[in-house]
Amino acid sequence: MDHTRIYLNGHILTVDKNDSLAEALVTQGKLIKYVGTREDAMKYSGGEAEIIDLKGRALAPGFIDSHIHLGQIGMGQVSADCRRATCIADVVELIRRQAKNTPKHEWVRGWGLNEMKLAEKRMPTCEELDQATTDHPVMITRACYHVSVNNTMALRLGGISDGTPSPEGGLIEKINGHITGTLKEAAHNNLLKVAMPGEDMLEDAMASASDSLIRQGITSIHVAGCYGYPQMRAMRRGVQSGRIKNRIYAVLFTFIDCEQFIDDYIKCGIVTGFGDEHFRIGPVKLMIDGSTSAPTAAMFEPYDSRPGDTGILCYTPEQVERMMIKANRAGYQCTVHAVGDRAVEVMVTAIEKALEDTPRTDHRHRIEHCGFINENLVERIKKLGIVVVPQPAFFYEFGDGYVINYGKRIDSMFPCRTWFDNGVVAAGSSDCPVTSSDPLFGIFEAVNRVTGSGRKVSQCQRINIKEALRMHTYNGAYASFEEQIKGSLEVGKLADMVVLSENLYEVSAENIRNVRVERTIIDGEDVFIAE
Repeated sequence: MDHTRIYLNGHILTVDKNDSLAEALVTQGKLIKYVGTREDAMKYSGGEAEIIDLKGRALAPGFIDSHIHLGQIGMGQVSADCRRATCIADVVELIRRQAKNTPKHEWVRGWGLNEMKLAEKRMPTCEELDQATTDHPVMITRACYHVSVNNTMALRLGGISDGTPSPEGGLIEKINGHITGTLKEAAHNNLLKVAMPGEDMLEDAMASASDSLIRQGITSIHVAGCYGYPQMRAMRRGVQSGRIKNRIYAVLFTFIDCEQFIDDYIKCGIVTGFGDEHFRIGPVKLMIDGSTSAPTAAMFEPYDSRPGDTGILCYTPEQVERMMIKANRAGYQCTVHAVGDRAVEVMVTAIEKALEDTPRTDHRHRIEHCGFINENLVERIKKLGIVVVPQPAFFYEFGDGYVINYGKRIDSMFPCRTWFDNGVVAAGSSDCPVTSSDPLFGIFEAVNRVTGSGRKVSQCQRINIKEALRMHTYNGAYASFEEQIKGSLEVGKLADMVVLSENLYEVSAENIRNVRVERTIIDGEDVFIAE
């Protein structure tokens, strides 16, 4: 007989269509059996039913992160963490320590580097990284993961020298004709072909990352890709073995030969939705511009900080249209990484043409990030039924730089208020490891929109706590066509839930970050209990 649990004496935040509150909830096996009053819930108390006393705490749907990089999170745990480096000497020392624990000639990796936090306000050079080690190839990815800085051995392995031209959609940085070690967009992606970690390493890394996400109450993740075929195989293996506990919606994307990767899936006929409740194929994805913080996002107007620079468009509009038409025709959900308004416009037009070619009534095509928009784009996104996937937590990590790079345009960045007011489904996400994976931190930022220095920005785009919770639960389920089985606490849905230390609806906006995850439940069973 299925294990029965009765949750009492707390606040049941259902996130149903009315944001209803309930007194009690009953689960049987992996499903929710009853949501309502305490009196009626106790009718299920016979036999070996387990009573869970919430003691005034809150029970909410398990959090869904709709854009996260599981492989990169895991690899970050075995790489040099450069986020707190304050000068280039700090970076060199971090890499030197990492190299001491790495066999010769194997890759030394670093991550989280932000040159704006360094005293020198620039990236290290390849020669400076050579001071840390000349026995290992070194790659340090910038915080945005669109840029890397590499030592001489790494560049040599990638066939990069002073005479190497920048690839289309990328930049090999040079000063006075000499390579500096910094690679942007496609140039960085090309070097990843050489620096790719093995499948066993990826599985171990992702299993470790999964454990950390479970402790934050994240029961489902939309894995936004990175490492292509090896990651897909390692993820599936990790889910089958139970080492990866989160439910996965696998976005078909890789930094390496992405078009070929997508074509291979189209040819074999494994489309969006294939799989089960634990591992399901998601949308095909292209990365068509850069990042907000580098900044390399494709904009209509130049950056305030860089007159004449409008960012990088990695694909031509014609290339994006060709891929979206082909994928839509084959039955895939389609998405792109598009941050700047110029890139967003390219994707919206591509979706329009794809749906003209092959009309679909419930495609739920997406735009990851969708950082900048205008009124015309909002109307077209609404009309097309596009799902947007913003990251409000970026403001904390990068907001002070946004003020410098974008000026007044910061008020239209990740415009959550606009999405809710116009009936556009916005699914919450972190883009971790670019920012913290903690969904309560994401909710805090969606509600407060404050930078790391405490500066309040784009206050006109704040949303309320109920809306922010919906972004990180129900809307995430909708973005993966799974709102009928998860995303809210309703009868018949999967018992994926999180116990919070306080009623999120009653805490002040400033105190959201003080709320803690005390229990994470998947399929009705505990996968984490705080000590």
